[in-house]
Amino acid sequence: MFQANKLKVHLKLSINRLKMLQAKKNSLGQHQRREIATLLDKGKEESARIRVEHIIREDLLVETMEMLELYCDLLLARFGLIEQYKECDPGISEAVNTLIWAAPRTDEVKELAAVRDQFIARYGKEFVMNALDNVDQVVNDRVIHKLQVSAPDPYLVERYLEEIAKSYDVPWTSSILAAEEEEEEEDEDDTSSGGGGGGLAETYPGELESPLLADLKASTTNNDSKSSESSEPTIDLPEIPSNIPSNMKRSPAPATPKPKDDPNDFDALAKRLEALKRR
Repeated sequence: MFQANKLKVHLKLSINRLKMLQAKKNSLGQHQRREIATLLDKGKEESARIRVEHIIREDLLVETMEMLELYCDLLLARFGLIEQYKECDPGISEAVNTLIWAAPRTDEVKELAAVRDQFIARYGKEFVMNALDNVDQVVNDRVIHKLQVSAPDPYLVERYLEEIAKSYDVPWTSSILAAEEEEEEEDEDDTSSGGGGGGLAETYPGELESPLLADLKASTTNNDSKSSESSEPTIDLPEIPSNIPSNMKRSPAPATPKPKDDPNDFDALAKRLEALKRR
């Protein structure tokens, strides 16, 4: 039988339990990080990689607990929707389904199991079974991803190790990440220098420009040589002697005398006309 007060009490207890577990796991995580930094300092990289996977899972679990705590707060704030309606209201559907789905996957929070039992009494077994199977895809995707049981991504493991080494001033860098970065840089250099259409655009003008310029220069030189051969020979003028007196050089030209009226000019012209007529 559904009991509203009991559900409210278990929601509050769940919030307290989640906060306590988060604080506990954070303090343990700091101690484990210090131990991993020591392993890196001693050169025991494989041992550090194995142990850091546990830290990654714990961090994901802590983040999930933070989200579940928020959902519990949301249900307490909207508790009237649970009391008034026998069907799950859309305003609290995600919170209810996510808490039901996460309850069997978070064994440390036993209070969530009691919350799930109250939802069974309120909404029925079929509703809870659909939430456990995520039939309507209402469960939060981030919670599903963080609670998956799978090995962490190798890239994430290396990033964790580098951050731990940096936090504790350990001179260590991941050889795996360094090799991947070098490969990426080489690929970028290859694509920028000669790969794809970009390389053709860079090499094509250079291959064509120099022959064209060479032909242009050759044609201009040939034209110049032909024009110089076909041009008229230059006449060598005698040089002006340098021993000419300066007063002779600068003396003004003599003025031409004005012709005087010759009385015989008319007769000469008449004779020329008569000679022309006879021809």
